[in-house]
Parts: sequence; structure tokens; C-alpha cells
Amino acid sequence: MSSPTAEKDRSGGGAKRSLPLIMVLPVAAFLVTCLYELLASSSAVLEASSVRVTGTLLVCCSIFSSLCWLAKRLLGFGGQVAAVAHALISEATRTRVAPTFLAVLFSALAALALFHSPETPVRYLLQGYLSYSLAITSVLAGLLTLLLSCRTLSHEIEAKLIETLAVKPVGRGSYLAGKWLGLVILNGILLSVAMSAIYIFSVHHIATLSPRDEKDAEAIEEEILTARDLVSAQADPPVAEQVETELLGKTRAAIERLAHRGHRHSHAGEAEEELDEAASLDMARKYLRKHLLRRSRSIAPGKSRSFSFEGLGGLRDEGSPLRVRYRLASQPGRALASRELTVTMSGGGRKVAFTPAGIGHFELDSASIDEGGRLRITISNPADSPRTVIFSSRNGLEALRARNGFAGNLLRALLVVWIKLSFLSMLGLLCSSFLGFPVAVLLCGLVLLIASTSPFLLQAADMGGSADSPGGFFEVFATTTTQALASGLGRYSEFDPGLRLIDGRQFSWSELSRCFLWIGLLWTGRSGALATLVYRRRELARIQV
Repeated sequence: MSSPTAEKDRSGGGAKRSLPLIMVLPVAAFLVTCLYELLASSSAVLEASSVRVTGTLLVCCSIFSSLCWLAKRLLGFGGQVAAVAHALISEATRTRVAPTFLAVLFSALAALALFHSPETPVRYLLQGYLSYSLAITSVLAGLLTLLLSCRTLSHEIEAKLIETLAVKPVGRGSYLAGKWLGLVILNGILLSVAMSAIYIFSVHHIATLSPRDEKDAEAIEEEILTARDLVSAQADPPVAEQVETELLGKTRAAIERLAHRGHRHSHAGEAEEELDEAASLDMARKYLRKHLLRRSRSIAPGKSRSFSFEGLGGLRDEGSPLRVRYRLASQPGRALASRELTVTMSGGGRKVAFTPAGIGHFELDSASIDEGGRLRITISNPADSPRTVIFSSRNGLEALRARNGFAGNLLRALLVVWIKLSFLSMLGLLCSSFLGFPVAVLLCGLVLLIASTSPFLLQAADMGGSADSPGGFFEVFATTTTQALASGLGRYSEFDPGLRLIDGRQFSWSELSRCFLWIGLLWTGRSGALATLVYRRRELARIQV
């Protein structure tokens, strides 16, 4: 007969639990590295890379263990849905699936932070780390979500475990909702750990490295570890107004010539066709708009361009200096040299040296902003300048409207990943409700691949062959199918804060709300309703007499 103490130990009540293995190893590694660095050198122990890595590992494992414990405690007070979610989280931790993922993710993030070229500027190391760390986190978390969501239901059905669950007082809708809730909570825990690791490695490790050139320190603080709200410059007067002004002064023959130019550029390689008056005017308008938009970004020697920035009323009220950011387009085969241009506004003008390599900025007096929050400036290229100055087509000229913290921007970026993972969780449950595990994983992976690469697929379909090429029917069918799928799933790749994060641009709460509305509510809700409908109609067990 077993003793009462043994019974208590098996039931978990009244006995003191030992420190879990996921905490024992990080604590031991941290103490060992601290002792080693203390004995090996007289420098500050906490500055050593090994101590930073093991310390970060200890923090991440502590966060993971605490959040798992808290989630289980809170779910223990719930109903049927919470009970199913509790069981899924317990299974993921008991079978070492979640801890293994945590170990792989941390190893990848730590390796990215430690192994780098000593000659590379720190700002490039930091941007590369943020880019790759977000990509690795998204890919690994997506794979884990697909495997767990497809396995947890299909395995129970194939192994006949669902027959035992089917006789319990748990509705099928509640059962699916509990599985989804457990996956969402587990992903939230893992992304919290990932956010902590990314923040510590980027802010307290890479950013603290010694600057390797004169631009490192300023670029890290002003261009990367920040969240700037930037306003793009618009041509003044607007391009649309310039187009209409150009068309008013042209004859019918001149408009037709512009229309035929635009038709040749848009349909290269195709035979020209006759255009009626309305079509000619529309094609000429499109051609002029593209031409004037390109011309508005360039300033030839002896010429000037005017630009305007909207929505700067807050800076005018604060009286703080206005910071304008620019990026000049690279010109292959030409020597890089600074260009001294004149920037004129309502308060006067001054000369500014524009650096062609990388990104530059200059400050203006915010008193030049009018009462409507608009700033108008004119940039002049001197007549003795050797060549034309061209602003980049992407973020060429912008004004800084507001600045926020990097931690909040990183949080919003990972919340977008969490919302997408919530959709993938429901998609996996939907596929596994009527498919086996391998087929469900393949189908979910195909949907994820199309959704992630939808911009490239749409561009490839637009540039694809025509119906006149060999195998025209199948080519048109494939192109049409690709366009339909990529257009339907295009929202998934639309909300991608990674590029903004590495460029120090703010990903706002309003954009996060749009992502939650489209993917978190609409897509996930539709998938959940369809999964419930399919799962309720599926025959799980058959009574034999």
C-alpha cells in the first residue's frame, strides 16, 4: 500500500515541486559563465558576451515559465473552452514541443547577435539583426503553429482518442474554440520571449558596440532605435494639377502623340491600336502623370523644385525645429560628391550640403509652417553644378512629424505576427477537421506561401505571357488562378512592419487595428465558422451493436 505522502506526490497536492529543468540549466549556465569570466579577466563581468547571452537565456526562460504558469492558473478557473485550452498548453509543455521551439529560437537569435564581421558598421549590424530576427521568429512560429494546429485535431481523430472526448459534455464548437485559444495563448507566450530576446540583443548588446565610423552613433539613435512618424513630400503644385495644366495647352494632335507614347510604354511589343478621343485623353493623362512624377524628383543644374509637407501643425505649436530627411538616388558610374543646394521657405533660405551616399537630414525653422500645418520649401540646384540631383523614388524627401520609442514599435510589430499566427491556428484546425495530418500541413503551407508572396505573384502574373504564346490556354488559366489567389490573400503581406522597424519608422496603432480587423476578425472568423460547420457534420464515432 502506498503511503499518503506518495499519494500526495503523485496527485501534486501538498508537495513542494522542484525547480523545472527549463530553469535549472539557464541558472547553472549563468553562474558558470559568471565564475569563468570573473576568474579569467579583471574586466567587468557583466560586459562579457557569454554572460550577456546566458543572462538573456535566463530571462527568457523565466518569462516562459512564469507566463505558462500564469496561463494555466487563469485557465483553471474557466469553463469548457478554458479546460481544452489548458490541456493543449499542458500537452505542448509536457511533450517538450514548446521548450524545444524556445531553445531553437533563442539559439538562432543569439547566433545572429554574436557572429558578425568586425569591420561592418554597427548600424548595418543592427538593421540586419532586426530584419533577420523578425523573419526567423515569424517563420519558426508559423511552422510550430501549423504543426500543432494540424496535429492536435487530426491525431486525436486518427488515434480514436476523439471517441472518448465525444461522450463528454463538451460541444464541438467549444472544443474547437478551446484548441484555438490554447494555440493563441501559447503563441503569445513564445512571442513575448522572442520580443524580450530581440530587444535585449539589439539595444543592450549590438547597439552598445564601439562605433566603427563617424555615422554609427547618430544613425543608431536617430535612424534605427526609434519610431519616427514621417510625412512624404508632395510636388507643389500637385502632380494632378500640373497634368491638367499641361493638357489645357496642348492640341488634339499633341494629345494623340502623348497617348501613343503612353500606349507604347504600357504595351511594349504589341501592335498599336486606334484610340478614340476619351481613351486618348486618358492615356495621355496617365503618361503625363508618370512623366511629371519622375521629373518632380529631379533638379537639373540651374533649376528649382517646390515641395510641400502636410500635417505638421503639432510641430508649429510646439516650436521645436523641423527635421527633414532625404535620400538621393544612386547614379552608377558617377563619382560620389556632396552637392550644395539652396533650400528656401517662407522664413528665408540657406545653403545645405546634400550627401549622395546613404541618408541625410537638415533642420528648418518650424515657424515657416502655416496655420493649416503645411510647409512649402523650394530646393535650387546652382547653375554651376556638374549634374542633376535626383531624389530616391522610395522615401526620397520626408519631414519628421513625431518620434516615439523603439520598444513600442517592436511590440506592435510582434502583435502583427501574433494576429497572423492566430489566423494560421484557425486555418490549421479547419484543414485538420476534414483532412489527415500530412495533407492538412501541405494545404496550410501552400496557403501561407501564396499569402506571403502575393505581391511577387501578382507582379509575375502581370508580366507573364499572353494568350498568343505556346500553350496559351494553360498559361492564361495559370495566370488567372494565380492572380485570383494572390489578390484574395494579399492582405496577409500588406501588414508587414518589418521594413518599417529596421528603418526606424513608426508602425501605428491604427495600422495594427486594420490588421486586427482584416486578419484577426474577418479572416479568422470566417475560418472558424467554416471549421465549426465542417467539424459538427463529421462522423467521429460509430455505434456498433
